[in-house]
Amino acid sequence: MTHPERGRMYTLDELNDLAEQGDPWAMGKVDEWEQHFSNEYVGNMKDKCPDRDCEQFGEPVTICYGEDGRILDIDHGGWGHGPAREAREAQERKAS
Repeated sequence: MTHPERGRMYTLDELNDLAEQGDPWAMGKVDEWEQHFSNEYVGNMKDKCPDRDCEQFGEPVTICYGEDGRILDIDHGGWGHGPAREAREAQERKAS
């Protein structure tokens, strides 16, 4: 199979998979994305991890919020996790 397939849109995950398999076209597209768009997705790490159960509680993170203001994700840079268990339990109690 040759890439790109005419008329097909590729996701970033698909391009990464193809690049890892050695596809030169995909490697170029991944490099292009990293040069032009990756800075838009870099977190600022200005928040502090609010999850007392997390090993890195209080460390710098980027907190991603939903439209309703609820925490969706706590990004530690190389890894992340969902909202704190305490907050989830409080939200569940409110909902019931």
